[in-house]
Amino acid sequence: MSSNQSVKYKKFVVAAASAALVASALAPVASAKEFTDTKGNTHEVAIDALSDAGVITGNLDGSFLPNKTLTRSDVVKLMGKWLVTQDYKVPTDYKTNMRFKDLTSSSNDELLQYAAIVKDNGVFNGSDGRLLAGDKITRENMAVVIVRAFDKVNDIDLVKYVAAQDFKKDVTDLGKAKAEARPAINVLDFFDITNPAAPAFNPKNTTSRGQFATFLYKTINADFSAIKAPKVDQVAVDAAAEQVKAGAVTVARGNYATDANKLAAVQAYVTSLVTEKDVVSTVVAGKTAGEYAVTLTKGEAKAEKTIAMTFDFAADDRFVTEVNALNATQVEVKFSTAVDKASLFTDGKSGAFKATVTLSSLDTVAAGTSTGKLSADGKTLTITTQNALSKRYDVVVDGLKSVTGAAFDKYESTITIAADKTAPTILGTEKVSASKVKVNFSEPMKAFTGVTFKYADGSAVTGVSGNIAAGAEEVEFTMTEDVNANKEIIATFIGAQDQAGNLMTPNPATVSFMKGAVDGVAPTVTSLTAINNKTVEVTFSEELASNPTLTGIDGTVTVSQDSTNKNKYIVKTNTAQSGLKNVTVTAGYKDLSGEIGAVYSKIVNFDVDTKEPKIVSNKVTTFEGVEYLELTFDEAVETSATLSTINVTGSKVSNFVTTPFTAVSVPVAKFVQNSSDKKVYRIALADLLGENDTKGAAYELTIKGQTASPATDVALVTDISGNLGPVSTKVNVTRNEDGTAVTTNKPVLDATVGTNGILVNADKTITVGFTVGAGQELDGASATNVNNYKFDGAVVKTAVLSPANAGKQVVTLTLQADSNQFTGERNVAISGVQLKNGLVMESFTTTEVLTENVAPTVTSAKLTDTNKVTLTFSEAVNTTAGTSDFALLIGGATVAANDAMTTATAETGVKTVVYTLETSVSAANITSGLSLKALSTLDIKDVAGNKLSVPANILVTQ
Repeated sequence: MSSNQSVKYKKFVVAAASAALVASALAPVASAKEFTDTKGNTHEVAIDALSDAGVITGNLDGSFLPNKTLTRSDVVKLMGKWLVTQDYKVPTDYKTNMRFKDLTSSSNDELLQYAAIVKDNGVFNGSDGRLLAGDKITRENMAVVIVRAFDKVNDIDLVKYVAAQDFKKDVTDLGKAKAEARPAINVLDFFDITNPAAPAFNPKNTTSRGQFATFLYKTINADFSAIKAPKVDQVAVDAAAEQVKAGAVTVARGNYATDANKLAAVQAYVTSLVTEKDVVSTVVAGKTAGEYAVTLTKGEAKAEKTIAMTFDFAADDRFVTEVNALNATQVEVKFSTAVDKASLFTDGKSGAFKATVTLSSLDTVAAGTSTGKLSADGKTLTITTQNALSKRYDVVVDGLKSVTGAAFDKYESTITIAADKTAPTILGTEKVSASKVKVNFSEPMKAFTGVTFKYADGSAVTGVSGNIAAGAEEVEFTMTEDVNANKEIIATFIGAQDQAGNLMTPNPATVSFMKGAVDGVAPTVTSLTAINNKTVEVTFSEELASNPTLTGIDGTVTVSQDSTNKNKYIVKTNTAQSGLKNVTVTAGYKDLSGEIGAVYSKIVNFDVDTKEPKIVSNKVTTFEGVEYLELTFDEAVETSATLSTINVTGSKVSNFVTTPFTAVSVPVAKFVQNSSDKKVYRIALADLLGENDTKGAAYELTIKGQTASPATDVALVTDISGNLGPVSTKVNVTRNEDGTAVTTNKPVLDATVGTNGILVNADKTITVGFTVGAGQELDGASATNVNNYKFDGAVVKTAVLSPANAGKQVVTLTLQADSNQFTGERNVAISGVQLKNGLVMESFTTTEVLTENVAPTVTSAKLTDTNKVTLTFSEAVNTTAGTSDFALLIGGATVAANDAMTTATAETGVKTVVYTLETSVSAANITSGLSLKALSTLDIKDVAGNKLSVPANILVTQ
């Protein structure tokens, strides 16, 4: 079309349009929805076509209301639905990522979906970041929205194209439109989407539903085939697309990060890959998890690519990633990084928990005693419970540390465990020694003693023993000398069950093994050495079948195999030995083949460590913002058993002035050992200096250990052999100041409030307690946001925040009156509450029993005798005998002679109550009109304790 064209563009009919456009055009066929109010309407054709396409819908009563004024939210929904018909997808984060600041997650769900799709695609941008959903949309804004939408779908620039055309304009009032809208109105004018017969566009007027339908319908059927995309630099964007590859990115919480954080990490990753000049990359989430759609642009050139991404944990990620039931008595807990066994287990290895690891039943199916086992990589904990698990459990994991010594986030969640229907199986056998074999099962088993043994040839076996213990995942069979070596034995299990009662499959199940022959070489003791006066190490020529027995050592003796050298055994006693001792390894110890070792004796000198520990250095160090004096000893030490206080004396120089130093007594609890280095002790300078604490001052101090009253000097530490360390030491320190410790602790619910941080009070308010940490407090906006507290079946009306006190803070919730319609247990979710420093709590879910708060009402009041009024209530209520709950009004006024109304007896759980008047009413009284008003003494309540709700006056009828 030439620039000097004098006639206006004439569109093709739908049948003549290009194939691509015809596919998306709407033909005026018979409507799939018969609206009751569109027949004969000037917009009927457009309404029917858009209705059939699923873009518009009518009302429940069958009407369309074509003349109703269109709101901005109506336009968002209509254009959003049309984009969906063009294969555009509603963003997955539409409910968590608000595109307009006047929408919330509780806004209309349909509006949230389509607001996200039109905003993300540049169709509807809002006003100053707001949607203004209820405002009427003007015709000029409608023009802008429609043109943007068709630019997006057809990948064209209608405004640019029309601006280059020379055509006769029909619209006569373009100058009344705002500057931003004029080009869009020109587009509608050029393609005859406006009505040439009505040249006034009226840009400031509102738009009806029917008018908008016609505008959209005509635009859909317009022929845009003549418009070509401008020449672009496609080579650069295609080259950039080749640079973009799938990969892995590091992000806080790894694959458990929020969608927004993942997207930001992928965007940064893609940006780092693209080196083509002026090429811009934009990343959005793809259709499936882990997929991301990358759009690369340079000017108007564009290339698209989809990549698969994985997410690695950040270095400081320390949290529980997931909790899953394995079987009836086992739950698997996975961690983002390796856990330190010493922080998890009492013995630092496995079994009983040192940390908090609990499964609390919500359905009276107690887990019983729990033990645990950590995987070799430290990232998976298997919890084994005493009892079979079923239904819901509150899981708490707290107090853990990583292998680097950093604390894990506390984990609290509710899981549901389905009843175990999976049958146990035999996984296989494992040779323990020549005379012992272990049979492993797929899960913990019930106690079972019915194993039978035969040789493979069917002959009887004598001398095999071993039964399945309750909760065991294995059974060890021991074979005596009566068992033939190198002859296959068949063990048969008939009726063995797992902890849930599922029979082993197959049933019966069999497994075979054999006794090994002795190897002809007896084990011997290769060394026996005193490590200190409480520890002996014994090393053998080979691993033993069981721990050896030693005599000649005083006290209670325990023996354990060394974790790294299977030939070495550690012998410990609770009594310090001294001098020479004749230590004997008694005869009868066996190697794994069953060969028996001979007795071994050695004279051992237990005076192997008489050297007292010494202080080798002291320095001032800062830990978590606090200055400490750090003392380092030449060996591992522990605090002296009799040490009670540390006495500090010395001198102080501040600003070149020497001032007296007041003696300070520091409790032993302030003298703290470094958890990762047993040679180092710390004491805070603030405690060490007491009232002498001055910033910038230099001190020469003497630190001395003392017992409790009466105070006597005592060693500060002892070594593992009991040798006493120094009683005192001199140090020189210069004091700076303590900073504010940087906290990484998120707010958590305070378990001392109620049973889980939530307490339902007698007045039906709900107290939520938080632990915020010393010096911290909750962010008031988040703590008082009622949307952060979800109680199924109830509405939180207000949240009131109390001041922080001793590291804790309380929020008091009040439920909306009449919003909680039943009494019972319901799900509770608390999330989004954060500290002032920005740390946000982990989402917390639990259950809580709430009492309904729907107030009873009076449904009728009838005069049932001349001196009696019968009240009927909306539900069962309780009353008190003789109480005056109401006053009788005659003609709207109280009459002293007969205003007293009382009940004869106390009533419990009734829906009708008869009140007796002090004086009977007359016909004149009835004519004047009778009514009731509530008195301050009214004490009628429903069975849940909700007080009767009454209007100002209750009409009494006959």
